[in-house]
Amino acid sequence: MTLDPRTPVIIGVAQVSHRPTGSDPADAPDPIDLMSDAVQEAGADTGLDPAAVLGSVDTIAVVGGLWRHKNPAALVADQLELAPSVRCVLTTFGGNLPIASLHTLAERIQAGAVDLAVLAGGEANLTRRALAARGEKPRVRDEPRADDVEHWGPPLDMGDTTAMERGGETPRNSYAILDSAIRARRGETLDQARDRAAQLWEGYAAVAATNPHAADRSGPDAAAIREPADGNRMVSWPYTKAMCANNTVDQAAAIIVCSTARADELGVPTDRRVYPRLCVNAEDTPTILDRARLDVVPGLGATASAVIEELGSVDVIDHIDLYSCFPSIVTLTTDALGIDTDRPLTTTGGLAFAGAPLNFAAGQGLVGMVRTLREDPGTIGVVQGNGGHATKHSFGVYSTTPPSRPHHVRDLGRVGDATPIAAPDREGDATIAGITVEYGHGGPERAIAVVEFDDGARAWTVSSDQELMRLVTVEETVGRRVRVDGGEMALLT
Repeated sequence: MTLDPRTPVIIGVAQVSHRPTGSDPADAPDPIDLMSDAVQEAGADTGLDPAAVLGSVDTIAVVGGLWRHKNPAALVADQLELAPSVRCVLTTFGGNLPIASLHTLAERIQAGAVDLAVLAGGEANLTRRALAARGEKPRVRDEPRADDVEHWGPPLDMGDTTAMERGGETPRNSYAILDSAIRARRGETLDQARDRAAQLWEGYAAVAATNPHAADRSGPDAAAIREPADGNRMVSWPYTKAMCANNTVDQAAAIIVCSTARADELGVPTDRRVYPRLCVNAEDTPTILDRARLDVVPGLGATASAVIEELGSVDVIDHIDLYSCFPSIVTLTTDALGIDTDRPLTTTGGLAFAGAPLNFAAGQGLVGMVRTLREDPGTIGVVQGNGGHATKHSFGVYSTTPPSRPHHVRDLGRVGDATPIAAPDREGDATIAGITVEYGHGGPERAIAVVEFDDGARAWTVSSDQELMRLVTVEETVGRRVRVDGGEMALLT
């Protein structure tokens, strides 16, 4: 088979990390330093002289982060002394964007608009927090090319004012509420649901223990993950700190993708090449409040079904990296794909243990997948990206085997119908559709729930009643009736 010279191929990947060792945080690398190092190492990962590879870069795309740089791609290009003509891209926020953006670059390569591109992401949040503790801020870089940038992606909607006030925009709460709905649908006891989450995370922790870049390589078992303790407080019932995403890292990663013709021209060894074959994207409603059900995610289900349809069977997926900000998204995804949770579900160790820059966990998952596929040539790998409150979905498919059909992207758009959202001040009787208890450092602070009125309209509600908070942690309260008044809920007897 003659391969189309425009076929996109990944030729180099790298991850870098900085671990403070008592040095002055003011001297630590910033996100631009970290991303520049990752790009340099990705160039070397091709097996060639990195200068020769990076000299061919025509596009750098950076996934948005917490830093304030207006054109981080230009800063990386300048630091690496690349040509000033390099096209610079900055994405919006969303954990789906590393996968979606990589495949957008692949599409442009296939169309001849791009020849050799870099996708990068990075943060120095650990250092930023250390500086903040001293009352200092990260250094500011001059940006002479601040406006010379192409923006990709729509804004990420995480919730309105009411959701913010009542805790619904906070991911640890929204994903815990999804978990409560999954628990109720499955008929699990509270302990069974906590065990499910902890056992999933034990598998992720075991992989992180083998990852030299992981933030936590201690490999805790399910019991240590599940139970609150010093250093592992309860955060949003049933999630302990160990079950939550960790973006407090100094990490970066980079992926180099180019046309097969350019890879041939550069002389990239065939054993370094991994082909992006397919990407499927979809969206759900930005808020979980107006989804028809909280225990399933239609857009996620649609993307999973489309991937299986394209591959012919889920059984051909040899390696997988599932997005793991919180246990509920992994449960929802394994249900949607119909895969066994006993198999390895990550190449890195996931967000809780490996850690990742904000919005770039899937990028680091892809770096891990490329390495896994190189070690197991001829197999197929799938990497998932997830953004918002289980809102934006991307699945990418990869293999060292050249594709028999051209790379393609399927955008399924918005999936699922929206249900009504009640007025914030609505009063009346309602049913709990999903619930959590939000904890501070001193203990439980408030119960947060999605409730459904009898006409189907939903609302965010809260309660600081100690007895209600206790009940949420000892018995099933999903399905219980409550009285709502001014956004506050009270159980009906």
